[in-house]
Amino acid sequence: MPRTSLLLSVPTTILPTCHRRGNRAIDTAPLEFPIFLLIFSSPSPRTMTMNQTNPSARFESRLLNARQLAASGQVLQAEALYAGVLKEWPECMEAGVRLARFAMDRGDAMRAANLLERARLQEPNEPQIAVNLALAYAHSNRPAASRTVLDQTLAKFPTFHLAWWALSHVRNAMGDQAGGKKALFQAIRCAQDKGLWVNAATTPPHLLQTVLAEMEGLRVWRRDLFMASFDALRQEFGNDELKRVERALTGYLREWDATPSDPRQRPKFMYFPDIPSTPYLDPNLQPWAQTLADAYPDIRAEATQVISDQVPLPSFLTYKENTRVEAHVSGDGARPAWDAFFFYRHGKRYDENHARCPKTSAIIESIETCRIRDQAPEICFSVLTPGTHIMPHYGVTNTRVVMHLPLIVPSDCALKIVDGEEHHWKEGELVMFDDTFQHEAWNRSNSTRVVLLMDAWNPHLTQVERQAVKLLVESITDFEGVSDRPNNAA
Repeated sequence: MPRTSLLLSVPTTILPTCHRRGNRAIDTAPLEFPIFLLIFSSPSPRTMTMNQTNPSARFESRLLNARQLAASGQVLQAEALYAGVLKEWPECMEAGVRLARFAMDRGDAMRAANLLERARLQEPNEPQIAVNLALAYAHSNRPAASRTVLDQTLAKFPTFHLAWWALSHVRNAMGDQAGGKKALFQAIRCAQDKGLWVNAATTPPHLLQTVLAEMEGLRVWRRDLFMASFDALRQEFGNDELKRVERALTGYLREWDATPSDPRQRPKFMYFPDIPSTPYLDPNLQPWAQTLADAYPDIRAEATQVISDQVPLPSFLTYKENTRVEAHVSGDGARPAWDAFFFYRHGKRYDENHARCPKTSAIIESIETCRIRDQAPEICFSVLTPGTHIMPHYGVTNTRVVMHLPLIVPSDCALKIVDGEEHHWKEGELVMFDDTFQHEAWNRSNSTRVVLLMDAWNPHLTQVERQAVKLLVESITDFEGVSDRPNNAA
């Protein structure tokens, strides 16, 4: 399952009721490419002065006069002043960008592009100038060149929402509707991560109606896309078999409040409703539980060998830049760490580790695990070094649960559902829990703790629901996943 909150649902809070009619999009004329939306405001003052070394008082005075003329609507006079400055001072960024804007205002996109090409050469690390240039290319009937500039810009500045937005229009213009919707989703997500486009107050007034219309179109398009992901199952088994899956999806899309009633349970990705919800589940609800438990001696022996051989182990967690590791894993040990010897990671098979532990591998491959492309299963020897505390956290979805087979358990090691009882692992005794309940774990001993950790389907899902969830999550991942970067896109 997706392991981050990247899988954002486009909020509907920005959408007034006049922009929503059930599940149908409002019929509007196709939007033209948004000249006015983005960029022909000036670059930042930092950029304007980046390459201007001690400009003379004569230039400063003329630039100030040009700004005042432009602000008062005397565009021709302002343009003449800016043109004079640029002729005498070719490095003047402000003059070049202002002249590009004037050119665009009168429909001369070719001249605007020429001016902005020069500006971009002077300041290649200013994304706003690059998006200006992409817009000029688009309006001079050069969509491929426009897309190239935007791809290059997003490779450098992957969270620049205006570049994603421009890319959505370019992809649409090139006939790639699905790609356009993906780029629009990224634009909205990146903007909202910065506190923008969340409501009318955080959206520039001249963009508001366009943002509203495009959000509504995206909302309907995503809904239809995700619902269609399990159409074949619906046709084969009927609507009644998939009611809970549809309700999980509409909750994910924020069409209803899918917050679980138990305050300890907060899935980070998707909540599946109308199934029993308890922190711990009977391991024997899994038909393969006894097979796994019976293999304990062989699995323990291979795990012990891995630890004895001091095989280098990666961290179980991956961290974004500037993340405080101690907010996730801490403790008073010499080297607090939550490490892992992976057999599967986000659905990827670690062949070398399977070969090193053939008996464990054989058991894993013989039982039904939760298999979702690019997401699951997650199966590993989970290793807590002495003095490690995994801080309270939530899992991503209750469509799957976590099974532990304790292998090496020193004293004073425990799993705890927050505000619940501690569970002290016992070697060879399975424990299964719903990790969307806030939980923590620790190893307060002086020895290493090892369990076999694995994803498993929530046993309360039917076989049809499991198939539908697999298809749905893969569809969401394909559309919303972080892999949709221009340098990776087909």
